[in-house]
Amino acid sequence: VAACMPSSAARAAAVFYPITISVARASGSDPATGTRMKCGAFLVECCYQATATSSCLFLSGAAQNYFVIKLAAGVGVEVPSPFTTWTMAALGPGLASFLLAPLLAMVLLPPEDKQTPEAPRVAASRLQRMGPMSDEEKVFAMVIAGMVGGWATASTTGIKPVVTALCGLASLMVTGVVTWEDCAKNFKAWGTFVQFASLVGLAAMLNNLGIVKWLATCITEKILVAGLKPVPSFFVILLAYWLVHYCFASQVAHVSALYQPFLLMLIQTGTPGLPAALALAFASNLFMTMTPYASAQSAVLMGDGYITQGEWYKCGFVYMIFYIVLWITVGAAWWRLIGLI
Repeated sequence: VAACMPSSAARAAAVFYPITISVARASGSDPATGTRMKCGAFLVECCYQATATSSCLFLSGAAQNYFVIKLAAGVGVEVPSPFTTWTMAALGPGLASFLLAPLLAMVLLPPEDKQTPEAPRVAASRLQRMGPMSDEEKVFAMVIAGMVGGWATASTTGIKPVVTALCGLASLMVTGVVTWEDCAKNFKAWGTFVQFASLVGLAAMLNNLGIVKWLATCITEKILVAGLKPVPSFFVILLAYWLVHYCFASQVAHVSALYQPFLLMLIQTGTPGLPAALALAFASNLFMTMTPYASAQSAVLMGDGYITQGEWYKCGFVYMIFYIVLWITVGAAWWRLIGLI
């Protein structure tokens, strides 16, 4: 779903979180009755961690991913065949995350019930009530599949991703699946459009004025004076970029303010441009699980009370260490295998 739904907030809060809550309550786990640890807390944590990993797996998995590509190009780092390069780079560590993150959640928030025989029966009955796919749903599925194919082959066909997106929207409107009224009422999408346009313009202006390069150079000089080699410098800069998200309540705000300076710092201390750009890009998705305010969907997932605030901070810190170790070790081996480093 992440490949064709470029909003991690919408994917988590509006699609998978309601499903997760339905499964938890169907299994008798509800904070209102004091049974959140029966399985609900574990399922919600898994839902959130899966959102972070799926945002990394595809270029279209999160709104800030395209922004990152634009920012990297602004400082001279071009990502060849962006959709394919991004997916290939994330595939190895991403699959490892999908497999291991639930096991860590099992330790941090162990479910009292390891089996939920009621859930499959409830799901089957609800699917039966929904009936077969409608014609509109079939058209929607075909258009989305075509859009994902267009994005994946953009470097070969020469068709820009925005053209593919507009053609997909036009197809949905022509077939009546979506109306202009539906588009006009989606104020969050219009807000994102204006926000990203403003941030891209602001980032370009800061870069043109030399402020980004000046800031990166000042910090890089301190690192070089300390005598750090490229690999230790990479760890220090990446960790600093990750930890500073404790001060942000938005991934987009963090990326727009700090991505370019930190990318230049990595390059100036010896990390090749493309690996540096992708490492910071994946970190920009993974640090969304650090705090209850780290991303737009955090508040929604915390709102029902399955995970307490204290548990959220504890799990966020542990997962930060987990992701850094996993994505650097597995990621380095995978990137060497595919020739990225």
